[in-house]
This record gives sequence, C-alpha cells and structure tokens, in this order.
Amino acid sequence: MPNNPLSKGKERFIEQLGERGLIETIVNKFNANANRRIVTVGAGEDDCAVIDVDSASGGRKYLVVTTDTVQESTHLPKGISPFQIGWTAAAVNLSDIAAMGAHPFAFTVAMGVPARTRSAFVEEVVEGIEKCASAYHTAVVGGDVTRSKEVILTGTCLGFADSPVRRAGARVGDLVCVTGSLGNAALAMNLIKRFRDTELKVPVKVEEIAKKALFQPMPRIQEGIALADSVWVTSMIDISDGLALSLAELAKSSGVGFEIYEDKVPVLSEELRSAETFDLSSIGVERRALAFYGGDYELLFTSDASGLKRISKTIKMSVIGKVTPHEAGIYFKKGEEKEKIELIGYQHF
Repeated sequence: MPNNPLSKGKERFIEQLGERGLIETIVNKFNANANRRIVTVGAGEDDCAVIDVDSASGGRKYLVVTTDTVQESTHLPKGISPFQIGWTAAAVNLSDIAAMGAHPFAFTVAMGVPARTRSAFVEEVVEGIEKCASAYHTAVVGGDVTRSKEVILTGTCLGFADSPVRRAGARVGDLVCVTGSLGNAALAMNLIKRFRDTELKVPVKVEEIAKKALFQPMPRIQEGIALADSVWVTSMIDISDGLALSLAELAKSSGVGFEIYEDKVPVLSEELRSAETFDLSSIGVERRALAFYGGDYELLFTSDASGLKRISKTIKMSVIGKVTPHEAGIYFKKGEEKEKIELIGYQHF
C-alpha cells in the first residue's frame, strides 16, 4: 500500500473509529466548503444530496456524468502520497468532464479501505479529493465507505454544458491539435521503474517536475470549456490513456483517419525542458514513447482550420496533424513517407 498507511505507534486505525466516526470525519471536511447556494443538502446529511439544479446549471442545457476508479494495485505508482491519491481520484473524473467542454459542479466518491488503515491516511486522502474538487469549483456532495482488501476510490462527477463536445464529429480536412505538452507523466513512470532496477541518477528538479505531473495531474477544465465555447472544435477526448489510443478512439467514433506530424507534437513541458540539462537517452527512453504511449491529462481535439487562430489566442495548444479519410488509417507523415502508428497505450485488460 502506498506510503504504508498501516498504523505505527499509537496512531488510530479506522476500525477503531467505526463506520459512523469515519463518515463523520469525512463529511465534515466535504461540507465545510460546500456552496450552499447550489448544495441544499450536503454529504452525509440525508439519504441523498440535494442540489439546486437551476443554480448549478447556470441555464446550460445538458447534464454530463462520468465515473472512474482509482485502485491501489493497478493505478497507484510507487511514491504517491495519500493526498495525491485523493487528488488523482477527483482529477481523473474531472478530466472526462473537461473532454466534453462542460462545467463540473458536483462529485461523489465511494471509498474502499482495509480495516487496518491509519485514520490519518484516510484524512489525507479526503483532503486531496476536496482540494482538487474545490480547485475546479466542484462540491463533494456524497459517497460511501466500505471495507476492502486494498484502497479503491470510485468517483462520479457531474457537469453542465451548452454544447457537449463528443468524440464523434471530426471531419476530413480538420486540423488535429493537443493542449499543453505531453510526456511528463510518462517520464515519471519510466524514472520510477528504472530507479527500482538500477542506480540511475537524474537531476532532482527533473524528477520533481515529472512526478508532480504523474502524482497530481491537472485536468484541463478551463481549456475544455474554452474549446467547446469556440464552436470551431468538432471532436475531443482527454489523453489519459495515451495519445496513440486516444487517436484511435476519435478515429473510430468519427469514422476518419489521421495524418500526424511527429515533430510537431510538444514533448515534455517547457518547465521540465528548461529545469536542467537532461538527456532522455541516458535512461533509454524515446520521445515518441513518452508522447504517444504514456498518459497525460491534456486534451486531443479536432478543429475547423478557419477558427484555429482564435482558439490559439485563448489556450496553449499545438497543431499536430490533420484529419484524413477513414481508409487512410492513422499514420506519421514525414516528407513523402508514411509510417503506421502503433495503437498501444494504457489498458486495464
């Protein structure tokens, strides 16, 4: 279990608190920052949370809902803190809301934890959930707690949108774009794996920046809203499972192909590139692997070319290719040469 949440010394186990005591500890934190204009009845106050839909929607037409799970054995990398576990549980759901161009407003979380877990560990997880949700003006309005063999957090996030951007909608001739930069989180995963097996040394600043991207991802809510409001964006998806798989998902949903210019893909953030001189080859990692086969919480989207100049004034983004007919497939274009993109990335099964 990350950071060994089992008790040491005289710290309390959650089984000593009991279910009621644990729930009270959690809901007090969640309700402390609830927007009572929207949340009429908050977490743990009744059988259900009660939300003023008119206030929450702001007149927007569509409700969007997503659910995602963070599980110790499959999602939590070595070195992640309890706070970051909670943050990630909220962030993965908020990222899906961002991919629809929606405004998040409410979050629920079901927590499974072993009985012999430190109460302090749970409190820090809860703190991470609340901090991430509130950073995006989202209230944690309820959930559940149960005993389990390992740490499992299943979150559900709700948002409103005027015109949700779907994966289906890309048109031949549209440009393919990404927000921000790709590869920071993938670099962190490579560092963690290689530190375990070797005596590899990298600059401290490089390690810190990369691991923050992995342990405490920043969902692109404002970028998603701006892209949806632009009316020029035709399809969108978040890149949490890797750019290659995300391209495949958009291609499948929209019935198109993609021509990608590898040298246009922004690999590693400017902050990381300028932190200290660091050669990726020193750890045997290729830029392509970081950008295309790791997971990031950036957005991949297609846009009508005529509106791209306006969009680029609003958000940090890069044009990395164009939409082609479906029969062309998904490929890298280098001069006159074409190379098929290997469609691999993170998958549970």
